[in-house]
Amino acid sequence: MKHFCYIPAMKECTMVNKIWDKVGICVSGFCLIHCLATPILLILFPASMFTNIHFEITHQIFAVVVTSSILLAVYPTCKEHGHYDIIGLALIGITLILCAVFFHDYASKTVSHGTTVIGSIILITAHIKNMKIRHGKCESDSQCSANH
Repeated sequence: MKHFCYIPAMKECTMVNKIWDKVGICVSGFCLIHCLATPILLILFPASMFTNIHFEITHQIFAVVVTSSILLAVYPTCKEHGHYDIIGLALIGITLILCAVFFHDYASKTVSHGTTVIGSIILITAHIKNMKIRHGKCESDSQCSANH
């Protein structure tokens, strides 16, 4: 089955979908930076400056916004253009992020941060692929896959 990245019916895609893709990329990027910078900040500054409550709330907020961005940007347009590989990437990324948030008490900080970093990178990839496809930057599934 051959899917084309630009489908005339996709003109229904509103500015909201475009905004949510950009929000998703930004929040996943901030999540990635947060996870990479936290260990460095803890070494450079006294640990008393940071509380566990701050970290828990921050992670929960990131998880809610990241999940919302996927649901509002990727799912509706993927349903339209038929690129279920992007939905697969999004589900893997969300699963990793949510596992890191909900199971952080049962895993080491290294595992939790690593899971979040990988999940964030996967979500950024899903949003970028979704934006490229929605904007007609590729002609077929194989070309989209080759670009990523």
